Amino acid sequence: MFTLLLAIAMAAPNPSSIVAPRRAFATCLKTFETMSRQGKIDAAAYSAAVKSACPSEAAALMNALVAFDVAMGNKRSSATANAARDVDDYRLTSEERYRDLVGHP
Repeated sequence: MFTLLLAIAMAAPNPSSIVAPRRAFATCLKTFETMSRQGKIDAAAYSAAVKSACPSEAAALMNALVAFDVAMGNKRSSATANAARDVDDYRLTSEERYRDLVGHP
């Protein structure tokens, strides 16, 4: 019985597999914010630019999130949609933070 439980536990996807890609994407967005502030980019321009910022980090996070969700038993289409929403949420948070930092409505 213990062996069966151990096998099941080991077969479960490891949530730590998404930690590094998530951190890399968040760090890249913060760097993008800093560079944009130094370049005196206005909030509207930042809103447009952040949508395409950090493409390799975003792709790595998407892949990790999809792989994790699929391993958890979700359909790939659902996992892909969920991952896209997560990436979009990071970008939206960055956009809101940038607007707060530069003081534009």
